[in-house]
Amino acid sequence: MKTRLVVWSAVLALLPVVAAAGHGAPLHHGGFPPPTTVTVEVDGESLTLGPYATSDFATPSDPVNLVFLHTDPRAIRQELMKLTGDRTEPPFPGGPVFPPDPPFNCVWTDAMGYEQAAYAEPEGWVGGEVQLACVNPREPMGDPFRFHLRLFRSGPHTFGAAHFEILIPNTAEHEVLSWDFARQFVMLDMLRTHTLVPPAPKVVPLVSPGTFREVRRLVYEGVRRLAGDTFIRLIGLPLLPPGSTDTVVPIPTNGAAVVFSPIIDFRPVKSDRTTKYRGTYDTDAPKPFCGPALVHLTGALQLQLRVQTNPSGKYLRTYSVSGTLRVTPKMPPGNAADAIIFEAHRGMLTDNYGEVTERASQTLLGDPVQFKAWTFGAGQHDYFWGQVSCGLP
Repeated sequence: MKTRLVVWSAVLALLPVVAAAGHGAPLHHGGFPPPTTVTVEVDGESLTLGPYATSDFATPSDPVNLVFLHTDPRAIRQELMKLTGDRTEPPFPGGPVFPPDPPFNCVWTDAMGYEQAAYAEPEGWVGGEVQLACVNPREPMGDPFRFHLRLFRSGPHTFGAAHFEILIPNTAEHEVLSWDFARQFVMLDMLRTHTLVPPAPKVVPLVSPGTFREVRRLVYEGVRRLAGDTFIRLIGLPLLPPGSTDTVVPIPTNGAAVVFSPIIDFRPVKSDRTTKYRGTYDTDAPKPFCGPALVHLTGALQLQLRVQTNPSGKYLRTYSVSGTLRVTPKMPPGNAADAIIFEAHRGMLTDNYGEVTERASQTLLGDPVQFKAWTFGAGQHDYFWGQVSCGLP
């Protein structure tokens, strides 16, 4: 999910701020290194980093699967946004090609998404100020698929976390489908920029091969019906055998990261881009907190993204989510209530400064009133705070 709106789906329940009942004690953390770091040697560079990005400094969220040596995220953004959506020609002799159809004919643009941090020494935690999505420009959240790339600058280098995802019908939320397919897609597009020296990227292991996170079975079956078994295999998901009763499908990954050495002539320009999206809800979903319960959601949320750049190199991203959803309990049945949703995101990057912030609240105006709130920051200041109240003594 890229808006972390109401966090209704199980795959979104990554924030450990939940209280079983009553007023949960506020949770604070941030600033501590991750429990595991990995050191790799590439082109004479010794890189020590955390293998996963996070949205709360405690829970691994996305694998770091791209490394751009001596490159700034603003320069990567510039080059990817120059590309057309025509991928019918191989990026190198004998290389793969894609049909001129969605989602393969997408173009790169600024992405709506929640904030994450990545860890690398000696900088420590850094935010993903630059977020990109490869989409149909008329469908910024995907139609229904999209590639999503977060870029984290640490010292002279940039680390990337890319994934491929689907927009869940009748929501403004996403579910991740693949890590490795997205990494390969970004690699091929970086080859199309003709900025790589040497032109052949290197591959380094970051984590042991296996699986990381899961696709809910209902989402998996929806993708399979929509796109077919060939597509399922292409993005790296397993084909479940007949009679399988699994409720989730683990997402495979080979645990590798692709390392690039681009040479990019980065010349900042003045630009001001605004993207708006109206996310309409009409779906059944698990209650995100103060549950368990099954509820029906209706209503709409307004999403607005603005990205500004200037000739001095300043990059500023502001993103907001607001609106009201009607929440009707189904199992067990109960009285309907309004849920007020608000989020404010900010990412700023200059030659010498970088930081992301996120502030959000979800208030269910039932009896009793229930709420969930959190704030997150990474870069100049690293912090996470979250609390849930279920309205009980």
